[in-house]
Amino acid sequence: MRRVLFLLVLLCLIGPKTAFPAKQSGKLAVKSALVTEYGTGKTLYSQDADRRIPPASLTKVMTMYIVFDLVASGQASFADRIKISRRADATGGSSMGLRTGEVVTLDELMRGMAVASGNDACVAVAEHLGGVPRFVDMMNRKARELGMTNTTFKNPNGLPAPGQFTTARDLTKLAVSYLRRHPQALRYHSTTEINHNGAVRGNTNRLLGSCDGVDGIKTGYVDASGYNIIATAKRGDSRVIAVVLGGRTKQVRNREATRILDASFSGAVDSMVAACDVPEPAPAKMTAKRGKSNRQAKALRVAESDRRSKVSARSGASGRFDARNASIKSSRVKSAKADKADAPRKASRSQKKPHKKSGASDR
Repeated sequence: MRRVLFLLVLLCLIGPKTAFPAKQSGKLAVKSALVTEYGTGKTLYSQDADRRIPPASLTKVMTMYIVFDLVASGQASFADRIKISRRADATGGSSMGLRTGEVVTLDELMRGMAVASGNDACVAVAEHLGGVPRFVDMMNRKARELGMTNTTFKNPNGLPAPGQFTTARDLTKLAVSYLRRHPQALRYHSTTEINHNGAVRGNTNRLLGSCDGVDGIKTGYVDASGYNIIATAKRGDSRVIAVVLGGRTKQVRNREATRILDASFSGAVDSMVAACDVPEPAPAKMTAKRGKSNRQAKALRVAESDRRSKVSARSGASGRFDARNASIKSSRVKSAKADKADAPRKASRSQKKPHKKSGASDR
């Protein structure tokens, strides 16, 4: 009886912990989202759109916007040949595999940013176009120009930096302006893979080819924000832009982005949101989780004590096996938690690329 009680209490404790945010009334399983009809500017879905979140590699959309502007004004050319610095080579996180001293074109670096989400490519571009501090100043001036009032950039690639934040609303403004002013950018963002220095890297945007009509734009991840994406799709004469921020895993991010894009094109956003309306867990369960329910907490202690006593009382291989089983289960739980972090993909020359786990990266 005590073992049954123990299992029931344990299920109560685990339930709220593993429930997706989508179980909350009318919300996607992400921190923030905003979906817009590109042609009319009509908002199709909004969820905490002004919540400030580190942009991660979505920063690269602004970096590429600045490059397109400079090329359009004649201050740069995609044919520019750029010598890679030691600083660019040593940049951590997602990489296109640049090497100190090699010479690549600006066009190649743009592909490296759009497809492989190369943090190294961003540094190389910024150094070539006036230096990193000056380039970041251009990014922030452009943000102000676009009305991105809750956005501050600290670097050109989205690597973690104090004070670097954005919102779904601001990123929507960025994406809409970017595609209107430089629609040719989609030829970079829809490229499925690149080959540099003998290493093939696939596009980090896995919605390409898996979600109908998707032809851009960019994904991103840092620990502080979770998994982010700016996705755009065109079906018929309509184009939709979806900004989805803070997915718990890349699978959740991709699933929720696909769901909201499909619902937006079919006109079924209200029905999709209604399907998320599931009651919140009972308060009693939450108080048990926090140790505020004396009866449940006591039952848990008694059940656990009883379980340990029985394991200790067993003799021979059976007792050792059960104890080993408990150890393995604990190890697996820790391993699963570590896997949830979904560390960024290793660069081809990882020994020279520090800060892989915490860097801006995409998967």
